[in-house]
Order: sequence, then structure tokens, then C-alpha cells
Amino acid sequence: MIQDILDNLLHLYSIDTRPWIVGYSGGKDSTMIASLVFEAVITLPPDLRKKEICIVCTDTRVEIPAIVNRVQNELDHMNICSKEHCLNITAHLLKPPAQQSFWVNIIGRGYPPPNRNFRWCTQRLKIDPVSEFIRNKLGHWGEAIIILGARRNESGSRAQTLDARAKNEFGLRRHDDLPRCWISTPIEHLSTFDVWDYLIERPCPWGGDNLTLFQLYKKASGGECPLVVDQSTPSCGNSRFGCWTCTVVERDKASEGLLATGDQRMEALLHFRDTLMHYRDPENGFRDMVRKNGQEGPGPLKIEARKELLSKLLALQEESDLPVISEEELHWIQTYWNSARNPDDGTGVVNIIFQQKGDTMPDSRDDAELRDIEQRVASEKEISLETLRRLIAKVEEYGESHRAVGLPDELLQILQDDLRERQIEKGEVYA
Repeated sequence: MIQDILDNLLHLYSIDTRPWIVGYSGGKDSTMIASLVFEAVITLPPDLRKKEICIVCTDTRVEIPAIVNRVQNELDHMNICSKEHCLNITAHLLKPPAQQSFWVNIIGRGYPPPNRNFRWCTQRLKIDPVSEFIRNKLGHWGEAIIILGARRNESGSRAQTLDARAKNEFGLRRHDDLPRCWISTPIEHLSTFDVWDYLIERPCPWGGDNLTLFQLYKKASGGECPLVVDQSTPSCGNSRFGCWTCTVVERDKASEGLLATGDQRMEALLHFRDTLMHYRDPENGFRDMVRKNGQEGPGPLKIEARKELLSKLLALQEESDLPVISEEELHWIQTYWNSARNPDDGTGVVNIIFQQKGDTMPDSRDDAELRDIEQRVASEKEISLETLRRLIAKVEEYGESHRAVGLPDELLQILQDDLRERQIEKGEVYA
């Protein structure tokens, strides 16, 4: 059975020059598919190892620490092995840009932590980085084949997804969102037993330690979070290794399993996950009751709640000694606070950092003249000073991200917020 898969991979390798993109997450299925690709290419004579192959893995910036450590080590060994044997395989660790990170979306923009009905994290943290990488490559390649470790017996929904896509004569399916890409799923008919039998019985081509991987599964009593390349791919959850912040599932059994078997880092992380779920519940008073589009209903986290969460997150980083949030993310959080409802004065993040250290932030700003100008402009335009500052901050925010699409709508929404506040003051509408 394994030899048949290897033969099919070699045939697919030889029929054309289309590069391959191999999805890797560090879990059992993706480890097997990456191993099979390495095995197949190594069997070829050196002068035939011409096809460009990219192993891609996404780090959401909030992955379980044990997985982060393993994945980076495995990718490094893949690159070393490829270079030694001239395999033309490169391994890449992809991350969402800082302005789209989990913490910038929640603490900066005020997004509520994800749930089953609003799972914004999958697209931004997993799909987009991979899609951006592939699109950049397609500019040089034209077409590509994506090789994934999807298996039918993972779940009923996975089997339905595989059935829904028609195969061509080479066993390839069209990608739903990337029309110049084809998908290959060489191990789709294997069982979980088949996967572990392969990983334990055959040495890892790049020198990885699959027994350590097995022990990691044993501790977590779950499966891996797959590389996600479209919305039909199941995201993290159901005891899969994934983000320690995952609030889509009621219980993160993988994280709980790691804690129960001695990974003490998970205790503080699980506690913070519970904090996120508490802040998500509209009944607890942390969310605006007006959505970002101005409609009534549970909206973004209030600016006060975002500041509380940042303070708690920085405390978690200090206590756990884990790199939970980066300086670049802190910069973007402040940027979004400047244009939020009840905007920050531009010093909120720095002030929280100083408070965390037990110091008082020095007041070195001499902006009395600027405040006077802002007051005059706000008065002339018949808007509040807060609204003017939000408008300026929103324009600066778009300038930093080098894009303008959506800016007019966001400015209009800020002006509508101003109008609504004035109507509330006059008693024309209720808060």
C-alpha cells in the first residue's frame, strides 16, 4: 500500500514541471505526507530532482508551545536534509502579519474571541498566510499542485469534502479558491493505524523523531490541527493540536492533556483562555451593545475591556516566560485604539507596560498647541473632539497598512457614531 502511494507520487512528479506545495502542521498525517514526498524524491537520480517543492507550515502566533518547538526543529532538519541530498525542497514557516494577529484583532480591533458562529480566526490566521504565499509563487510558476495529508476516516465531513471534488485522470482536484492550483490527497484512504504504522516502522527521511511525536499525541490524547487552505478544511478543535487560545470548543482537551501529563506552561494558558470566554459573553458587560456597522446588538469589546485584557496578557507573558505578544503587535494595538469608540489618547499601551513594571510613565508630551488646533477644527466642523481624533487615527491606520480600500466606509461609520451620540444627548434615541 505504501509502495503504491510512492509510485503514484513519482508518476505525478514526472508527468510535468508544476511545482508542489506540501502542507505540514507537525501532526501525524502531515508528517506522513511530507515523509512520503521526501522518500519519493530521494529515490530519483540526482539529475532528475528538478521539481521545486515547498513544505509550508502556518504558525498562528498562538500555537501550543510544545508544537511550536517541534515544528521549527523539524523544518530546520528538512532544509538541512534537502540541501545535503540536492532535493530542491524548501521548508517555510508562515505567519499572519502582525496587524492581522489574534491579539491585534481582539485587543486592538475589539473582535470578540471566536465562536462557532463567528470563527474569524481561521481565515485570517491560517488560510490567508498560505494563500498569500501561494499567490506570490504562482506569479512565477503559473500552476501548482498542493499535496495534503487529508484522510477520509478523520471525520464524516472530511469524507464528504473529498467526495464533493471531482478528480481528473491524475487523481487531482481543483482548488476552490485558487483556480491555478490542484489538490492531491495521496493518503486519503489510509486509517489512523496505517499512519502510525508507517511513522513508527520507517525512519523519518530528514532524521526527525516520530517516537517523540507519538508520545506527544499520547500526552494530549488528540490529533493535529491540519494545514488549512480553504474553508472546507476543518479548523482546530475536537482535541486537535492548535491554538491554545481556541474558544471555538468548550474544552481544549489537547491542552488539558498536556497539562495533566506535566507541561505546567499550559495551566496559565488555559486560565487565560477561560478569561477570553468570559470577556466574550455579552452578559458580562465587556462588549458594546452597538455593532461596528451601527446596528443594535453585541458589538466589539469596549476599549476598557481591551485594556484590561492587554494588562492580563502582559502579566501572563511575564509569569510564563513565553513570547506571547510581540512589540510590533503592541504597536498595532495602539494604532487601532486611537480610532476606536471612546478612543485612547495614544499612550494607553505604553502606560499599561509601565504599570506592569510598577513605574509611572513620564509625561514628555508638549501638545498644548496641537490640542488647541484640534479644538478649533472640531468646533468649525461641528463634530466632537473625540470624533475628529478618531477620523485622524483611522486615516493614519490605513496609511500604515498601505491600503485605502474600505477607508471611506470606516470614516462614514465614525461620523454616524458621532451623529448617534448627539441624538442620544438630545433624547432623540436611547443609548
